[in-house]
Amino acid sequence: AGWSRTPKSVAGVECFAGEEGLRPFLARTDILVVLLPLTPDTRGILDQKLFSTLARDGALGGPVVINAGRGGLQHEADLLTALDDGTLIGASLDVFGEEPLPAASPFWDHPKVMLTPHAAASSEASVLARTILKQIEAFERGEPLRNLVDRERAY
Repeated sequence: AGWSRTPKSVAGVECFAGEEGLRPFLARTDILVVLLPLTPDTRGILDQKLFSTLARDGALGGPVVINAGRGGLQHEADLLTALDDGTLIGASLDVFGEEPLPAASPFWDHPKVMLTPHAAASSEASVLARTILKQIEAFERGEPLRNLVDRERAY
């Protein structure tokens, strides 16, 4: 299943959309993979309220959060509380509100946390260069550009 701000249709995937679709999506989700952009609407979205709505009847015996999106999505104090009180049974975190993660952060030694070095997506320079070159060529020909930031959506 997947959740998005706007309705999507993907063959073989149950899709949920918008504010009205978020809670039903979370209620059946025990492994939450978060790849959201950081916008005013998503800042702090990963909080105690959200964690408490995740499914608890999955194969792992409780919910897990994987955040490879943006550090500002997670309310880190709530995340630690949810891990400590059993609301979450684990978290895999690639991003944090402050990076690099301070040496004194409790995430470093937390037994229910797996840390990765903000490397969830690696980019190949030659692929990036080809993509940039195609954009420049399209611009010079007066053609529409691809993958533009929508300033209204903030991503």
